[in-house]
Amino acid sequence: MFVNLNNLYQIKEEFEELQYNDKALYEHLQHVVSLTRQLQIPYKYLGDLLVTGEEGTVNPPFIRDSVLQLYQREVKSLRERKDIEKLLSILRQLDRISYSQVFLLVMGAKPEFIRVNTIIK
Repeated sequence: MFVNLNNLYQIKEEFEELQYNDKALYEHLQHVVSLTRQLQIPYKYLGDLLVTGEEGTVNPPFIRDSVLQLYQREVKSLRERKDIEKLLSILRQLDRISYSQVFLLVMGAKPEFIRVNTIIK
C-alpha cells in the first residue's frame, strides 16, 4: 500500500510530541511494540487489541496459548493506563496508514522506508 509521505510525517510528529509530553506512556508503547516484533505477532493484532480490546479480535494462528496470554497481559497493562486516550486518539485517526507502518515509526523507522515497503506485516 502506497501511503502519502506527508501523512507518515504527521503521525511521526504526533508520536514525537507524545514522547516529549508523556515519556512513560511512550516507553510503555515501545515496550509492547518491541514485544510484538520479537514474538512475531502481526502489528494489526496489536492495533486491534489497543483500539477495540479483546472482544472481536481474532487471535493470530500458530502462537501458543500461554505465549498469547502473556502478550495479552502486556497489552492490557498498556490499555489500562490512565493516559491511554492520548495514544488511542492518534491510532483512531489513521487514514490509509496501516498499524504495521505506525508501529514501525514507533520503533524508529524512517517514513521513506515504510512508505512503499511491501514486506511489512
